[in-house]
Amino acid sequence: MLQFLATSTPFFAVIALGALVSGRSLFGPEAVRVLNTFAFMIATPAMVLRVMSRQPIAELWNTTFFLALAAIGVAIMAVGILIGTRLRALPFPNAVSRGQSLVGGNFAFLGIPLMLAFLGERAAAPIAIGLICDTALIIPLAIGLIEAGRGKGSALGIAGRLLRGTILNPFMLSIAAGIALSVSGVAIPEPVDRFLSFLGNAAAPVGVFALGLAARQWSGGGERLPVLQIAPLVLGKLVLHPLITWAVLALVLRLDPFWVTAGVLYAALPIAANVFVISERFETDSRPIAAAIVASTALAALTFPFALWLISG
Repeated sequence: MLQFLATSTPFFAVIALGALVSGRSLFGPEAVRVLNTFAFMIATPAMVLRVMSRQPIAELWNTTFFLALAAIGVAIMAVGILIGTRLRALPFPNAVSRGQSLVGGNFAFLGIPLMLAFLGERAAAPIAIGLICDTALIIPLAIGLIEAGRGKGSALGIAGRLLRGTILNPFMLSIAAGIALSVSGVAIPEPVDRFLSFLGNAAAPVGVFALGLAARQWSGGGERLPVLQIAPLVLGKLVLHPLITWAVLALVLRLDPFWVTAGVLYAALPIAANVFVISERFETDSRPIAAAIVASTALAALTFPFALWLISG
């Protein structure tokens, strides 16, 4: 618990800072959208390109582990979309964002340091695979589905929007470039690497800062917190995702305990801020998602250590 609290403290500090300056009227209503556009279009792709290019992906790859995480993530996301559209009658793009929140964990901000703390040097392998699963599959798929679900058209037109949204977006293009550099062994020139580091380091703080601004603006409007909308997202991410991951890796596939632990660490993370960034950018009702991110991060201080205790037991 102490390790999780120490790692998540900057997250809450930046949210509080965003809420504070918003309360001082230093930022107008459009600030959230502007900051999210910067994080989505510029800072995050720079961070992803740099991180992926520095991972020795070919040496660390575990196909079974990746396919298991990918299948679990896509299946849970699909169930979330189905529930959102059929039971709650949400527009399809909004349901996609809800589905993404069930599997999109705060990997870059919390997952990497926690994996390093609990798994040591061997964490490099699951970190590389987790990054690819999260940034090369879940995020591009969510963006593609949101794009495909906008408007009406023929099946061919919808398929085209899905393909373009999944592949031709800043996340996927930066991932493809990073993987190509990693596999080829070509290093990014030092001046370019420093530039990417400068931009990429701003991705998480800017996204979380915008989250604080949005939370303050909503609360200032006198709107009540949508508890009934938040609870399923939080429970799905903190309980359902890690439980299914443990069952598949440990009981079905019977992987080595190291990989089971790594998989549960990946799945037990709270909802990522990038889910809010994408939801805000594509206007898929980001308010309950923002609240769920804060709530899941706070509650993960209890559920994350408990998940580790169960595995070790």
